[in-house]
Amino acid sequence: MMRRSILLGCLLAAGLAGCGPRFETVASYFPPVSEAGKLCVAQCKQAQTICQSARELAVQTCRAEATTRAQGEYQAYLRSLPKDADKKKIKTFSDFDRNPSCYSNLTCSSDYNDCYKSCGGRIEAQTYCVGNCKEMNPPMPDGSAVGPRTTL
Repeated sequence: MMRRSILLGCLLAAGLAGCGPRFETVASYFPPVSEAGKLCVAQCKQAQTICQSARELAVQTCRAEATTRAQGEYQAYLRSLPKDADKKKIKTFSDFDRNPSCYSNLTCSSDYNDCYKSCGGRIEAQTYCVGNCKEMNPPMPDGSAVGPRTTL
């Protein structure tokens, strides 16, 4: 009975957590006024594009390596089977092709923001309530700005 109460409490808490207000922060970029600053920002953008390409390449390489490993494991498994193995019980390639958690630790957005600001640009952030805003105290309509506009 105690386990059932705990489980019910956990499910109720999880359900209520999904009903609260949802927030989103939007950044506004204000470019530098000087020509040198604008040229500097263009270089920041170019560096960000290169960074994003490198990040995507790292993820694709990770996935390709995982597929190659899975193919090797699958082939080794097939070679290890006895000749008279039951065909219905043989594993398939998908049993070995796990979804790898491939990611890159390149911080392209944060690096771009730092570069942008070093060129004389300004970045401001504003948080908005985008869903279930009537659950706030006091209730607000969806799309309302929440808190002060901050400079990053």
